[in-house]
Amino acid sequence: MKKYRFEYFASCPYGLEELLSQEIMALGAKSTQVVRGGVQFESFHEIALKIILHTRLASRVFKYLYQFECLHEKDYYLEATEIKWKSLMAVNQTFRIHTIFGDLPFEREDFRNSQFATLKLKDAIVDYFRHFEGERPSIDKDFPEVVFLARIERGTDKPYKVTLMYDLCGDALNQRGYRISKTEAPVKENVVAGILKLTKWNPSEEGLLDAMCGSGTFPIEAALIAGDIPVSYLRVERHLSGRGHKMWTFLNYPWFNEDKFLVENFNKSVEEVVQMTTAGLEKLKNMKNKIEGSDLSEAVLLSTRDNIRKARLEGIVEIKRKDALETTPNAPKTLFICNPPYGERLEHGEDEKLRALYKGLGDHWKHNFKGHRAAIFTGNLEMLKVVGLKTSKKHMLYNGDIDCRVAEYQLY
Repeated sequence: MKKYRFEYFASCPYGLEELLSQEIMALGAKSTQVVRGGVQFESFHEIALKIILHTRLASRVFKYLYQFECLHEKDYYLEATEIKWKSLMAVNQTFRIHTIFGDLPFEREDFRNSQFATLKLKDAIVDYFRHFEGERPSIDKDFPEVVFLARIERGTDKPYKVTLMYDLCGDALNQRGYRISKTEAPVKENVVAGILKLTKWNPSEEGLLDAMCGSGTFPIEAALIAGDIPVSYLRVERHLSGRGHKMWTFLNYPWFNEDKFLVENFNKSVEEVVQMTTAGLEKLKNMKNKIEGSDLSEAVLLSTRDNIRKARLEGIVEIKRKDALETTPNAPKTLFICNPPYGERLEHGEDEKLRALYKGLGDHWKHNFKGHRAAIFTGNLEMLKVVGLKTSKKHMLYNGDIDCRVAEYQLY
């Protein structure tokens, strides 16, 4: 059985892996390896926690714990009982297990489904504690104190290989905490941050306009980038206040709490987030290029304003009620960015409306945004042809399980 020490995995939306690798290295990781859906990396523990506080792109961060190979489900249970579970959790703590399958042998009757595999690992943990402690820990599917991830895939010497990890985050990192009012099908926050990185938006050189702003995620994430504000700032605020459940599950783990240096270092990192947030909000007050959102629906804008208020960005992000096709540049150089409807559930006559919208955007940019840039994020790849402009770049990116594109346009 292999025991890990300084290895981690950061998951992210498909298409952002390379950017995430660069971000993790910039935050201090010793090495990274890009895989589909995330980045494996090596770092000291304090750097991994710093990454959790500062990453804009990761969805979750996991710590590798153990790896072993097994023959079948019964062997899986027996191998798992060899792990010293009391070093990973206390008997009075609640826990949850999430099982995922990687590449498995073609006939995998030995592992019928992830639910049954989860049950076998749960039995191993419970039986271990019964044997050594005389009592068992409880499962909590909603608000567990400890969360394990088990990945089962094709083995080398035996048919199956199992990798066991800690989930260090609990709630996904893309859930920043400012989106208290949601519009229909909002784009995940880390996807938006990734799009701004992919398009190389530079707040010192360009203004930003999202003319279909919905819940306001694009302008809010843009402001946080412009102010160099860590996206964990609202979680840190709640953590310091002591309100509610713990903001990250690693705060419950013996791995963290029994390491005084790690605890002290994390507390310093938290204070650094507070200082960076204060400095960033002050910096944004003097920003020369505007960050603006607009929408035609007043109901939508009510949600947008709620979120901007929660993000503490009132007076920094400007919100207007306006038709996207009547907008004008808000700076000498402006990036017009939008996430128009995909038209997944088109009703009669809706296809023509959608075509008119995408063509209208292309015509509007051509006549009113010369010398500026535009970018569309859409899951309707056919509609990009309707825009009628030549793309300067295209990026493949997933929004959940929807295959999307970020199409960039240089407007001459």
